[in-house]
Amino acid sequence: MFEKLRTRLHVPAGLAIVGLGLLWGAGFPAIEVVVAQLPPLAAAGIRYAVSGCIVLAYATFKSDRFLPRTRRELAGIAVVGGFMFGGYQAGLYLGTQYVSGAVASVVTTMSPVVAALVAVPMLGESRGFVDVAGFCLGLAGVVVLSQPTVGAATFSATATGVGLVFLGTTLFAVGSVAVQLFDENLPTEALQGWAMLLGATLLFFGTVLRGESMPPLRSLSPVAVWALVYVTLVAGAGGYLLYFRLVRRVGATETTLVAYLEPVAATLVSVLLLGQTVGTTTVVGFVAVAGGFTLVSRRTMRRAFAELRTAGAGDSSPPDDRSD
Repeated sequence: MFEKLRTRLHVPAGLAIVGLGLLWGAGFPAIEVVVAQLPPLAAAGIRYAVSGCIVLAYATFKSDRFLPRTRRELAGIAVVGGFMFGGYQAGLYLGTQYVSGAVASVVTTMSPVVAALVAVPMLGESRGFVDVAGFCLGLAGVVVLSQPTVGAATFSATATGVGLVFLGTTLFAVGSVAVQLFDENLPTEALQGWAMLLGATLLFFGTVLRGESMPPLRSLSPVAVWALVYVTLVAGAGGYLLYFRLVRRVGATETTLVAYLEPVAATLVSVLLLGQTVGTTTVVGFVAVAGGFTLVSRRTMRRAFAELRTAGAGDSSPPDDRSD
């Protein structure tokens, strides 16, 4: 009986990927609201300190173990925590002080493009002309996003914001490649949970270096409080738990389709809830970055869509627990 009910309530893989894209995409304008009233590094640290605790608690029940045992596993945690949570989130939160969440979401889509380039010297992979063209096209999109709308002052703020987000995105890409050098048997949930806590520690250390101080809670608007709750519990902990479920079900490669959906979701939320307008520069930049992403990830995307169709055809049966 329970198995039948589980099957009947089973959510199609494609719909789950769309849901994750919406969750994470909406997090970008939420970050924009948060950093308008809270110190950026402190806000990012709070997000991943709470999310890391929740993910680790989940790992204790879902995985066969949650403690690292080898130096390679510790190195993997250090790489993910330092680059993908500490460095990336620092650049994202600092940069979103100067640009909209929609623009930041477009810039972060460059991560797979940069990762493909970084993998050449680090992993010995080879790239052809199409890959180089994709990187150049994506980079051109980032440059377009950095252009002024009015006046030199706007250019300075926009360029600073895009530059910081792109720096964070580059650190994320480096970490995503480097962690493959330390691939061990530590379950993904445990690796991510410990890395989140390490990243949060580094972010809090950054708050001290920058001299950030938390404002009184009563001075925060309800919107900012709810935005922090959203990025911490919903997009943070909830988003990663959904991500782990998707990786087990359709694989990590197929789950990369989320990257296409995040900028769309971020833009929709910015327009519908924050009343922002999307300029021509943002649209052109998004098209260029998406084009570069598609060229560099063309084989991965074809495989992802093929696997997703296969998963969709088998949605009438209960999901398996395979790991990618």
